[in-house]
Amino acid sequence: MAGFITSNARSMRRSFISLSLAFLAVFAGGAAANEVVLRPFHASYDVYMGGMRLAVSELSLENNDAGWYWTFVTRARGIYKLFTDKQPFSETHFRRFGDGFLVTEMRLGDHGGEQPYEIAHFDWIKSLLEVTRKKKRSEVRLGNEVYDYLSIHLLAASMGETQLPRPVIDFYRKGKLIKVRFVYSGRQTVNIGEESIEANVYEQVAAHSKSKIKYYYDVKNPLLPLRIEKLEAGESPSIMTLNKVEWGS
Repeated sequence: MAGFITSNARSMRRSFISLSLAFLAVFAGGAAANEVVLRPFHASYDVYMGGMRLAVSELSLENNDAGWYWTFVTRARGIYKLFTDKQPFSETHFRRFGDGFLVTEMRLGDHGGEQPYEIAHFDWIKSLLEVTRKKKRSEVRLGNEVYDYLSIHLLAASMGETQLPRPVIDFYRKGKLIKVRFVYSGRQTVNIGEESIEANVYEQVAAHSKSKIKYYYDVKNPLLPLRIEKLEAGESPSIMTLNKVEWGS
């Protein structure tokens, strides 16, 4: 076992962190087609890669005096805990503007770390995105609404069963804005434990990317992802499935 761990630890650690970041790619704010009713919740998910249970993730929507925010953290489980003690963490703050929402700040880091390694601040008055990533600072001009790995849930909920007027959106990733296509692709039944739940399905594809992310949202609770799949040609799918959810008031 010791030899196996030594020869594979670096590869497994990269896979775990990569998968965690991929599942952060699950979330945004923007022009609303439907009125989105915000309700706090805390959900836990099982994460599988190649059919093996890799980790447990937790997604929360909460609010305080400053507004609303998403949090997402992933922890390795089983044998994968031998390869890493990292707990990739993301937090995205947003506020209501007019009929929709705009992201105001994002933070990414290690849940057990002292400081986030990436902070993005959105100044919509100055139309300026200010990023500190791995101790390097940069600025990006803002145009349209921006979506990120946590706030994409808001976009899906606001779209309902409709298509965006323009299906290509601005998406934040690693300090830059990239073009992403996000579209509604129909309904499908998702099995969660012994329960079958009707879900609205959305697909996300980044420009020049060979991978695709599919999101399955509870029709009755459109902010709640039931299942998320990262699909890439020639590779086993990475899947995140709902375990349980607790709703706030």
